Amino acid sequence: MRRRLMHIDFACNDPDNGAFHGKAPMASWNECELETRHGGDVTFTIGSGPKDGEHWIRVHRQKFRFRVSKAWIGNWCWDRFTFDRAEGVRLLKHLRANGWKCTAGPCRLYDWFNNERRTAAAA
Repeated sequence: MRRRLMHIDFACNDPDNGAFHGKAPMASWNECELETRHGGDVTFTIGSGPKDGEHWIRVHRQKFRFRVSKAWIGNWCWDRFTFDRAEGVRLLKHLRANGWKCTAGPCRLYDWFNNERRTAAAA
């Protein structure tokens, strides 16, 4: 059985030169734009574990293991991280719990991330 993977991109590179700068004010997931509260930067770390091939990011003092990463997705400000689905969902819930908001995206995903319920009138 193939593992389901998900990609989450972070704006973690310096906009002037494309070098990693350890901060991330935005993320992108499945056509959704995610932003920190008040649009400010949060500390963003990339690291490796003791096992060969173990890689993680740390955001809001929590580590999340990823499988692979790719620099400069779309432009040099963004890096892509590929997670097992369960780890990616855990990361999204952690971002949401720390005040991140979905500012644009498909309605179903926007509502899920922002914990919004559709009213009977809107349905």
